[in-house]
Amino acid sequence: MPPMPATTDQELLCLSFSLSPTNQALLPAHECLEVLPLPLSQVVGIPDMPPAVMGVANWRGEVLWLLDLAYWLGFGSLPELYPQQMNYNVMIITQDKQRLGLVVAQVGQMFWCPLAELQSPPGTEMTPVLAQCLRGYWVQEQIFLVLDGQGIVQSLGAN
Repeated sequence: MPPMPATTDQELLCLSFSLSPTNQALLPAHECLEVLPLPLSQVVGIPDMPPAVMGVANWRGEVLWLLDLAYWLGFGSLPELYPQQMNYNVMIITQDKQRLGLVVAQVGQMFWCPLAELQSPPGTEMTPVLAQCLRGYWVQEQIFLVLDGQGIVQSLGAN
C-alpha cells in the first residue's frame, strides 16, 4: 500500500499544537521532520541571543537551534504562558537543509485541513512576524492559525 500523501489538491495534512493556552495552531505535516519531547534541562542557553531563541540542544549529534515559537509570533514566552511546565515539545522543521526546532507547549493530533476552508488573515491585530508566518485561519470548534514553516524560517532571516 503506498504511503498516504501529506497534501492533496483539496486538503493539507497538518499537525496541531498549542501556541498559548488560548491559541491553537497547525503546521503542515510535510514540513515537520520529527516531534521530540524536550526537558528544559537539555536546553543550553546562548548568551546575547534574541529572547525568542531559547538556546540549542543535541539532536542526533547535531546542534539544533531552538525557537520559542509563541514568543516569536507575539503570544508571550513559554515559561510565562506555562510557568509550571518543565517539558516542552520540539517540532523540527527543515528549510534549505537548515534545521530549526520550534518549541511549543503541547502537540495535538493530525487534521486534514480543507484548503477551500482556509480564511485569509485579517490585516489588523497582527504582528509583522505573525503576518509573514501565517497561511490563514481554519475555523472548526475553535480557530486554528495555519502556519507556514518556510515563512517562519524566512522571518528569522528578516529580523
